[in-house]
Amino acid sequence: MAKITYFVYILLAVGILTSCVPNRKYQDEVKSRQNAQAEAAQERTARVEAEEATQVAQAKIKDLEDEYEELKKDFDKLKKSYDTQQELSSDNENAFRNLQSKYKETFELLESLREERNECKEERNNYRDERDRIQVKYETLKSKHERLEDRIKELEDANDKLRKDLEGNLSNLDQLENYKKELERDLADREKRVKELEAALAERDAKAKALRQKLQDALKGFSSSDLAIEERGGKVYVSMSQKLLFSSGSSKVGSEGKKALIQLAAVLEDSKELNILVEGHTDSDGDAKMNWDLSTKRALSIVDVLIDNKVSPSQLTAAGRGEHAPKASNDTSEGKATNRRTEIILSPQLDVISEILNN
Repeated sequence: MAKITYFVYILLAVGILTSCVPNRKYQDEVKSRQNAQAEAAQERTARVEAEEATQVAQAKIKDLEDEYEELKKDFDKLKKSYDTQQELSSDNENAFRNLQSKYKETFELLESLREERNECKEERNNYRDERDRIQVKYETLKSKHERLEDRIKELEDANDKLRKDLEGNLSNLDQLENYKKELERDLADREKRVKELEAALAERDAKAKALRQKLQDALKGFSSSDLAIEERGGKVYVSMSQKLLFSSGSSKVGSEGKKALIQLAAVLEDSKELNILVEGHTDSDGDAKMNWDLSTKRALSIVDVLIDNKVSPSQLTAAGRGEHAPKASNDTSEGKATNRRTEIILSPQLDVISEILNN
């Protein structure tokens, strides 16, 4: 580019020089013909200089033309290179797009691989934790295995000892078998006695129920508030109030009481297997010793009436309980009336049951 600019300056200089020569001659002719020779000499000098300048300019032009040709060649080369570069630029643009697409794919793949790497790291940490747990468990199992080995050794030693003991005890096997047979016979005898006892108790309960029913039938004419009959534990309890049997403070049986006792004796006359307990009871009023004496005297009075009516004395027992076995509270008049009573307790003789138990 610098060479082209220099060539243009040379052409301008030549043009200026060629235009200045006629103007100068014209001016010299106008100004003074007198100086014609001087001007002519000057003109000849100028022409010589112009010719020299022209030659120089032509040489310069030749150089510039040569340089132009070289520049043109260079330009053609550059243009060709430029065209090539354009083609390459288009190819490069396509390649750039491809590279950009591949970069995007690679970046996405890289992100995916990074996520996978993080997952792998997390999984690896989990595996490490699991490995540590397994290692701890292995150490625990190993220790347990060693303890079990020791325990097995101990058991094997104990087993050897037991085997020796068993071999020593085999000689006693016949004795053990005989002892077993004896135990089985004893167990059979016990079961037999239990069945007999159950049968005796059932018979006792049946007799008690039958006796209660018999007494209820015989004494059904009396008020339930004065006379009550109940069965408890194989025994029959006949409870008679003081109002039915005695006057207040007295141990003599009244006429209504005797009537009840005579009817009771008629039932008991044929029941030789019964034990008869007569218990006298009072309330808490008065002196405790006097109440005890009174309850005992009343029990004896009732025993006398029963004996007079053919009840065997060997079946009878009299007892005074005083105020010490109340059925109700002594804080109310109703409770005191309930406690002032005589109880005749009828229980079967337990000889059969005692015999079974003793055997």
